[in-house]
Amino acid sequence: MRILCGDWALDVAARQLVRSGNGVQVSPKAFDLLTTLLRERPRALSKVELRERIWPDTFVSETNLANLIAELRSTLGDEARQPRYIRTVHRYGYAFCGTATYDAETPQPQARGSAHVQLVFRDHEITLLPGTH
Repeated sequence: MRILCGDWALDVAARQLVRSGNGVQVSPKAFDLLTTLLRERPRALSKVELRERIWPDTFVSETNLANLIAELRSTLGDEARQPRYIRTVHRYGYAFCGTATYDAETPQPQARGSAHVQLVFRDHEITLLPGTH
């Protein structure tokens, strides 16, 4: 799945972020965070939910999430005060606020609850899109 937004694209399957045609290095956890925010857009995710998704079964301080958000904003050319991509929901969490589209070769995801297959692992539910996994 490739998601296009502004001058960058996120290729989830290849685990690659491309900005202005060039591959951009991001930490694995920052990649996971961006993927999560994009998949759930425009829904705001709580800090607790994000920590549970990014660091399952691991205790991390709240600053770890803030550091990943700062890494993503720096990488994407975003700003906290005037966000184009990642919006802070004060005292709650974060949301992806940019306009993103799937490229022509990527099938559009089905609405939540209409997928054919759903994986459940511990407290997480993962909806699978049609296609080969």
